[in-house]
Amino acid sequence: MIKTITPTSPILKKYVDCFYIYEGISSSKHTYIAFPHFNTGLSFIKGATIKRSQRSLVISESTSNGLHIEILGKYTSPVLIQLDGLITEISIIFKPLGINRFIKDNYQSIAPNFTQEFTNSVWRHFGEDLFSGGDDLNKLESFLLSQFSENQDLIAIEESLKLLEKGNDQTTIDTIASKVGLNLKTFQRHFNKHMGCSPIEYRRICRFRNSLTSKLNSFELKNLTDITYEEGYYDQSYFIKEFRKLTNHNPKDFFKATSKVDGDKIVWELK
Repeated sequence: MIKTITPTSPILKKYVDCFYIYEGISSSKHTYIAFPHFNTGLSFIKGATIKRSQRSLVISESTSNGLHIEILGKYTSPVLIQLDGLITEISIIFKPLGINRFIKDNYQSIAPNFTQEFTNSVWRHFGEDLFSGGDDLNKLESFLLSQFSENQDLIAIEESLKLLEKGNDQTTIDTIASKVGLNLKTFQRHFNKHMGCSPIEYRRICRFRNSLTSKLNSFELKNLTDITYEEGYYDQSYFIKEFRKLTNHNPKDFFKATSKVDGDKIVWELK
């Protein structure tokens, strides 16, 4: 169903977690629940119709050969994705702040919702060529490198991510802002602009994702109490409460319901 591939370029490896390719077949239907993530997904989809709602995205086979470029915004509750029929999708999974190195507009302005069409003309022109045959991933890497640029405005936000990803609520947002050389109001404004969420929301997502890695990728069997304190939750009650907000499950049920897809890059609840 899905194949994940790591970029070959050293530059892209710094900013792109992976590419993934989905190829459906006629009459097939794949439905899954995706959970909040600090990464950002952008997908090229050929020959499909798309229906969006506040918490779902349905991509269906179409006789049209039209191109869709779908970009995900930040979300803090589960979303449903449905893929129906003969669909080809090539996706880029950017690391935190990664997409900001390849687009000129700020992330918040192009992805204010859970999902939306990305209408940039340069990317659309490339998307048409992407599906014209040949080595798709080589084309994709070459295009991304052609769009790459450093952005000095991101340095402070990049430093703040390291502090937020530690997940300790005892370090206040005001303290983090001071450590990266910004006042609180300016820091929050710039963070939302480039990350599409608040610093507090980002820390919640990071703590949740770290707990998934701790549980699903550990060689030893960790119980919920171990994860609670390793990932900086106040106590197990708070841990359970946060999981319900982010997944609609308590942790025990969540880990039973979810599956890793093609290795450990993707964690979904398959329906």
